[in-house]
Amino acid sequence: MKNHLLIASRYKVYGWIIFLAFLVMHVIVNIIYPELGKKITIQFFPEPEGLFSLGDSGLTLVGAGIILGLMMICFSKEKKEDEYISYLRLRSWQWSVLVSYSILFIANLLIYGGWFLSFMTYNLLTVLIVFIITFNLSLYKLKRGRLEDEK
Repeated sequence: MKNHLLIASRYKVYGWIIFLAFLVMHVIVNIIYPELGKKITIQFFPEPEGLFSLGDSGLTLVGAGIILGLMMICFSKEKKEDEYISYLRLRSWQWSVLVSYSILFIANLLIYGGWFLSFMTYNLLTVLIVFIITFNLSLYKLKRGRLEDEK
């Protein structure tokens, strides 16, 4: 079965590089030196506060880089993509959506106000991160099972 939505497997490495670089940038700008984020703004259009700002809690350039890296990791083919790996990919997507919406349901009941907006910003990444963890864990179990069968 040919899947036209997946990109070449080499982009997984690029995705990890982009994700980790922007994650480090996010930690530096928003957690370690939050005053730095208020000083740096990148303006593409004349806006008083900057359309893409490194310090806002909303959709930022750093957040876009993290999402781009995670999507490149998620939508990269495996070197040997077969039907069973496609099945594992589908099952991992199902689990990631189920976990993400379960977390969203609980947060909807327990979190209010501005904290909910901050939570939702980070919850955008939950589906992608849970997919990566679930899919790679499934691949690890598959490879470990094949090695045990060969012994």
